[in-house]
Amino acid sequence: MPRTRTRTRPAGGVVETIYAFAASLAALGLAAGVIGVHDASLAGGGLGGTLGSAALVAVAVVLAIAAWQLFGLTRHRTWEDGVRPACKPIVLVAFLLTILVGVYTFFSAIRNPAPQRPFVVVGAALLVLLGLGGLSFFGRDARVTLPRLGTIALGFVGTILGAWQFWYSNQYSPEHAGRAVALSVTLQLEPNRQPAYDVIRATIGYKAVGKRSVAVVGSTYTLTGSRVFRCERPATSKTVAGVFKSLLPDPQRSRFMADVVEAQPAAVLAAGRFAGDGKRLDPDVPAARDLIFMTPRGRYQLLRFRAQLFAIPASVQLSQREPPTYEYADDRRVYGFWHVDDDSWFRDLVYGRERWVVLRYELGNVGPSPLSTPDLRVVARFPKPSWGKKMPTRASVLKLFEGVQPSDASEPFADSELALADVAEPTPSEVLKHKCR
Repeated sequence: MPRTRTRTRPAGGVVETIYAFAASLAALGLAAGVIGVHDASLAGGGLGGTLGSAALVAVAVVLAIAAWQLFGLTRHRTWEDGVRPACKPIVLVAFLLTILVGVYTFFSAIRNPAPQRPFVVVGAALLVLLGLGGLSFFGRDARVTLPRLGTIALGFVGTILGAWQFWYSNQYSPEHAGRAVALSVTLQLEPNRQPAYDVIRATIGYKAVGKRSVAVVGSTYTLTGSRVFRCERPATSKTVAGVFKSLLPDPQRSRFMADVVEAQPAAVLAAGRFAGDGKRLDPDVPAARDLIFMTPRGRYQLLRFRAQLFAIPASVQLSQREPPTYEYADDRRVYGFWHVDDDSWFRDLVYGRERWVVLRYELGNVGPSPLSTPDLRVVARFPKPSWGKKMPTRASVLKLFEGVQPSDASEPFADSELALADVAEPTPSEVLKHKCR
């Protein structure tokens, strides 16, 4: 005899559980949709921002459909044999996407120093738990076989790797990598001399060489003149070891030469910036700057020209409404504060509403010590995001620049030298000081 199916009222706890999952997916979908539509409407969000917004909208649509399907299950007054009807596959997809959003948010927030990081990390963990709980509760509806189990496992691993890859490409990499700029300089004596001055041409070439565009936040150049005098010294191990026994931040200025000596410190003849602040550099698009200098003939035996540039990924939206402000401190440094105009609601939640780029122009430490250098240098730091639109305090700025960060290694610089006048004769004090023969 055929088995008679009976319809019974579903257990109350099961209905409430399904309703809770449906409400959670609906709320998450609504939030993702609102944030995605808002961020997609922003101008200048870049490819990463556009893709992120489109992904949020797509996730919102899937979550809304899945929530509607689950609400449909709760509307049934009776179930056959008291067994819950199977849900559709899109419900399982929705829970996988919930895990994806949670993992992505976790990776985005875990290294972020913003004050809301603990709350964002906890929220991301709750999203992952929601997705895992939903897969556990509705997983049997997939009619799991060994091939399907393998497919689900691969899909789950792919979800984790995809979240990490998308986060690395659009968040971590723009904030930490990049700044790959090739910089070159040349220095040459022009033939059209003036009666008492030499005309010097300096050429600076620069371009972004990575796969991403960058924005220049600071650039410097320094032209120095040095007196070089005759001083014959034997190249013994003791004399040569003098340039290796201490820290030398500028080896080019502190070097052993057996026949001449370069007097320290060098004189600063010119200094300035060569690239516009905020200038965008697209990959492999060269830019150049020519500068003309005039130096008194016969005063300097050696000219040295050095240029340095600091760039950040162009995905960081530097403010165009408010120009950066600069303050001269009593430590021979100029600090610049550039606001980041990022109106993305998603990044506001994960990173913080107000972000700044802090620049520091180091004006050189002119002195006779080999540890000193008259060359200008510019560096930049990203202070902790905040929710109040206030510039970072003096104490927090000084703390930012206390240590050398690994990212400083990617600051490009280039230099060139040009010999001008004949080598000078040493003074009696120079002969004694350097033990010239």
